[in-house]
Amino acid sequence: MLGIEVRKLFTEGKKKFKLELLSGEEGLDKKIRVCEINRPGLALTGYFDDFPFERLQILGNGEMSYLRKLSPQKREQVLKETFSYKIPCLVITRNLDFPQELADVARKKKIALFRTSLLTSKFISRITAYLEDKFAPRTTILGVLVEVYGMGVLILGDSGIGKSECALELVKRGHRLVADDVVDITKKTGEFLVGSGNELIRHHMEVRGLGIINVATLFGMGAVKDVNSIELIIRLEEWRENKVYDRLGLDEKITNILGIRLSELLIPVRPGRNTAIIIEVAAMNQRLKNEGRHSAYELNKRLIREMKLKRDKKSEN
Repeated sequence: MLGIEVRKLFTEGKKKFKLELLSGEEGLDKKIRVCEINRPGLALTGYFDDFPFERLQILGNGEMSYLRKLSPQKREQVLKETFSYKIPCLVITRNLDFPQELADVARKKKIALFRTSLLTSKFISRITAYLEDKFAPRTTILGVLVEVYGMGVLILGDSGIGKSECALELVKRGHRLVADDVVDITKKTGEFLVGSGNELIRHHMEVRGLGIINVATLFGMGAVKDVNSIELIIRLEEWRENKVYDRLGLDEKITNILGIRLSELLIPVRPGRNTAIIIEVAAMNQRLKNEGRHSAYELNKRLIREMKLKRDKKSEN
């Protein structure tokens, strides 16, 4: 991760974080390279051991009260020492008044100094979520993402296998399209994946022989969704007569995406087979598995128990 430009934070944060630039405009080209934040209270007192200067620095009521109590000469000295580190930017919260020395040193050191009207705790919560999202691991996969009965199902397969047509049938049956053709996947805090469509082609779908369609326009906004978690992978492949397919569901395949393990089902496709209904059932069955109810395992246990009882009866006779 190369980092996020401070300028981008300011541009996106004008409304989201209510940011105003006070000083250090030349520092807008610097980059934030970590998603953690820091309140530099200890650094302002002169203690710089383990000072996480590479983080976005937040000046709240405590830090500003301390600075105001210092003499102008001492305040300037403290700020010069603190700003000698390669700090990406600073944010004053609560619309607090600031000493002129703070703006002067920020300008000389080319460090962007912002102010927000948000309370310190609220700003920390929002900026942390924002940075975690920006620094989250990402990947792009060719496929289709649909929400089926509230579960995010990622449909994969070779080009022309019928992924989009299957998704279209699912939309007609009341489910929602998230992304077609290109799925942007992000790993979120809490160890789960979310997928979304490319912003340029969002809510659009390519259907061979028909062309590009706008699903939101044809079926309404209730038929689409911008973002959804990914909980199940369905891989479509052309039916091969000489291949043995899983008929019991006891052997589960696991696929790893960005370090997250997801169940993957292989569904053979051939004329006359309703793939959309199979995916609906797969989504419902996966929900049962997530709740600890595995139909194939339960049936297998019953069969083994029944065979054991019959064997025991035979041995008694």
